Amino acid sequence: MKDTTTYILTHFSDDDDDIPLSGKKYVSDEKTKKNRQLGILFTIIGALFSSSASVSIKLAEQVVPVLQVLWFKFIVMFFLVGGVVIMGRKSLDVEGKTMYLFVRSCSENIAMSLVLFAVMYLPVGEATVVMFFSMSLFMVLMAAIFLKEPLSCRIYIALVFGLSGVFLLANPEEIIVNKSFSISKMYGLGAGVGHGLFRATSSIMIRKLGTDVDSKVVVFYHSFFGLVIFTSLILLGVLYSFVSGNFLLADEFFVRIDDSFLLAICLSIGVLMFICQSFATKGTQICDSSIVATVRNVSIVFSFCYQVLVFGEVPSIYAAVGTVFIGIAIGLIVTDKN
Repeated sequence: MKDTTTYILTHFSDDDDDIPLSGKKYVSDEKTKKNRQLGILFTIIGALFSSSASVSIKLAEQVVPVLQVLWFKFIVMFFLVGGVVIMGRKSLDVEGKTMYLFVRSCSENIAMSLVLFAVMYLPVGEATVVMFFSMSLFMVLMAAIFLKEPLSCRIYIALVFGLSGVFLLANPEEIIVNKSFSISKMYGLGAGVGHGLFRATSSIMIRKLGTDVDSKVVVFYHSFFGLVIFTSLILLGVLYSFVSGNFLLADEFFVRIDDSFLLAICLSIGVLMFICQSFATKGTQICDSSIVATVRNVSIVFSFCYQVLVFGEVPSIYAAVGTVFIGIAIGLIVTDKN
């Protein structure tokens, strides 16, 4: 246990200078195995905090405008990760990889915006199903095309179980038999699929960056670009409302929060997403995209748990079976020795 804890702590330093030259191949093989194990662990932790953030978003968006929720998130993330970067004396020089960071940040910011719309029109559990179902498909496809990542037979089987579990969680009886699609649900589904596409693009950009760029620096640039973008959008929206003379329109972009509990919820989104981004980014850097895409589906299980505990919405029998399928998929990946 001590060795594992030590490895986790030292692995976040992104410093491989202490690896001896002798026994390089053995060390490399061992590190690859540990990278996969840690990548899976970090992805699961990131998924847990992502689901927790979705609950806070669901609670906040009922009162606070969407852009303002995102603005709070990036303010908190920027100062938290900025403090970590300063204390760790990390270099912000990315050696010509600024474009990857910018595309990654824009993709992630669009994806996070679509999360708000998805949970606005769908229950948290269903929204998470759609987002991660589409993200898994897009991510595996992009990884095979752009990164040339090989897929073992075991990964294919795990992906089938994972996607089958996601499909069951989506309640196929309601979709296929009852065909109960409302306009608002279509908006939620569209936002969920869009989130999957942009989130997959963000993950591919992280893989393109490689491990040369510290994961905390990646999160720093993400929060910086996000803060600039959403601050600009809020200011433009408020300015337009005053120029047009429609002062009530300003409330659609920014409202005064007098409730301390609601303010705490908004700030908690930033803290939760900071933790989520830190672990998820590191996990994506050191683990194959196909594995990350499948393991991230565990977020669906967490979301359904929150759906029951926080919102009192009981999932169907399909959700229970789907959860088991996702557990099988993750088990296949964790026990894969290749």
